[in-house]
Amino acid sequence: MKKRAFVLLAAMMAASMCTGTVMGSEEKVESKGDYTIGVTFMTLNSPFFEAMKRGVEEAAEETKVEVVISDAQLSATDQISSVENLIAQGVDAILLNAVDSAAVVPAVEAANEADIPVICLDVLPEGGEIVSFIASNNKEAGVMAGKFMGEYLGGSGQVVILDGPAISSFQERAAGFEEGLADYDNIEIVAHMNAVENSITAFVNAADNILAAYPDLNGVLAVNDYGAIAVESAVASSEQEFDVVSVGIDGMPDVVEAILKEETVAGSVAQLPADMGRLGVETAVRYLNGEQVDETIDVPLEMLSKDNAEGFAW
Repeated sequence: MKKRAFVLLAAMMAASMCTGTVMGSEEKVESKGDYTIGVTFMTLNSPFFEAMKRGVEEAAEETKVEVVISDAQLSATDQISSVENLIAQGVDAILLNAVDSAAVVPAVEAANEADIPVICLDVLPEGGEIVSFIASNNKEAGVMAGKFMGEYLGGSGQVVILDGPAISSFQERAAGFEEGLADYDNIEIVAHMNAVENSITAFVNAADNILAAYPDLNGVLAVNDYGAIAVESAVASSEQEFDVVSVGIDGMPDVVEAILKEETVAGSVAQLPADMGRLGVETAVRYLNGEQVDETIDVPLEMLSKDNAEGFAW
């Protein structure tokens, strides 16, 4: 496989934001009070969550509410502290993008005790009461990616699932991968490996380990685009020749570029993170206004490949 040299970490960390259409709801939403909404992100060191943050800020301006935003920097402990601080500030609602589905439960329960509604973005906590969960259908994303990989490999080959830390979205995507591959009897899942945290560095390390253990591998299904591009980085930096492709989930700007270069990354199931952020604020405002809101709000998905990735942006 053709190799190219590039600095992956710098490209990912400095990825510029691409602009795109944020769907939101068709009906205009305005607050009926002086609401303050607290928002805690698992990390803002990612174009995906930067786009989600942009959606939050745009919706806050349009609905005329104040938002207080914090970055947990992938620390569940810091995120719990952030929620405690938001409770102490007396925010009217909390938007939670959890670092860890299990570890964040005490924070959700603390908000419940304070009678502050919690709306979750992208990651579902394992406990506590929430008003609404706004996310792509993560299992369906995995199914789409699995089927795409099955077709891409012509129905046969060896693949590895590159998973991440124990958050609901990753677990659902990994389950979807297996379901999507179920119809391909000649495709074997030879391993299910995990990156230790949701960071590009951790996924690069995991990708290096995968290729070292399985040099004849045909495909890697990654639970996010960090993983998909990490495989490309591992291939590019190795002295060994590999004939492997990767498929991710998210639709990050860097992965769109990688797909169009047709080297290692074959596709990505694109999410719309700015829409998640926008819908989070709108849902919080509707709830605070006394309106009924849906318990689950699905954000659409799109399978990107070399045929349709051109021009895609969050």
